[in-house]
Amino acid sequence: MGKQVAIIGAGISGLLACKYTLSKGFHPIVFENSSSIGGVWTKTVETTKIQTPKEFYQFSDFPWPSSVTEGHPDQNQVLNYIQSYAQHFDLLKHIKFNNKVSGIEYEGPSGDEMQAWSHWGGTGEPFSSGGKWKVVVEDKQSLSTKIHVVDFVILCIGRFSDVPNIPEFPPNKGPEAFHGEVIHSMNYADMDYESAAKFVEGKQLAVIGFSESISNLYTSEMRCRWLAELLGGTFKLPSIKEMEKDVEKWDAYAKRYASSQYYRRSCIGALHLWYNDQLCKDMGWNPKRKKGLFAELFEPYGPMDYASS
Repeated sequence: MGKQVAIIGAGISGLLACKYTLSKGFHPIVFENSSSIGGVWTKTVETTKIQTPKEFYQFSDFPWPSSVTEGHPDQNQVLNYIQSYAQHFDLLKHIKFNNKVSGIEYEGPSGDEMQAWSHWGGTGEPFSSGGKWKVVVEDKQSLSTKIHVVDFVILCIGRFSDVPNIPEFPPNKGPEAFHGEVIHSMNYADMDYESAAKFVEGKQLAVIGFSESISNLYTSEMRCRWLAELLGGTFKLPSIKEMEKDVEKWDAYAKRYASSQYYRRSCIGALHLWYNDQLCKDMGWNPKRKKGLFAELFEPYGPMDYASS
């Protein structure tokens, strides 16, 4: 029997992780706390649209249908697209809906032994010969609890999951200063249309937060392909010290775009290119995906450039 992989969350990353682990012969089981797939897209306002043209927000092997003519599809169109992807690759049968993971425990070598490792797992490989993961799952419908024993766990719960990321305000400079209210977009999206309209009626609003991060759809796909290749034995992880140095290198590279001058000058963000180049090299792919020097120099990269190895 192939190794079992637990995937927590059925958003875009969870679906991608499911698809690519299946392609490597593993047996994934996806635990989704809610009753539907889509992750963050199920928690947005209906009028929300993707911020980039749809050609840059799509799966590498599943383009948008011709029926979607808008350059920036809205929430319903995105959810339908994600649903079609899951159905096309027969992923839904691997998902347990309304199943909340309440605990994860690794049973294997002692803590002292793990601290002495120079490589992940002692060898740089993802699976330990003597270790297993215990995943405690609560079924929200039957109110029962079950422990699943698996070989590997993939967290696809998002950076903040269901926890609104609201900043801390300096003393006397928060809601008390402007005699108003601060809410997260997640809470606003939970309102029905009538309640939301009533909430904003006659008020002066400030919306904080707009720009996308590096985490676009095809960046998530590349991560999942990389992980599937690691699990499949295509490559091993370097030493822990090497990975720590690489994290420092990545952090320094990212901070080049976080200076106080960032928003005061023209900028072409290239973080995702550097990141995807690293993943390609690990997987043994040529990071230069374009056909020809001029295309490599001047054409933007997108999902279809990573459609095949």
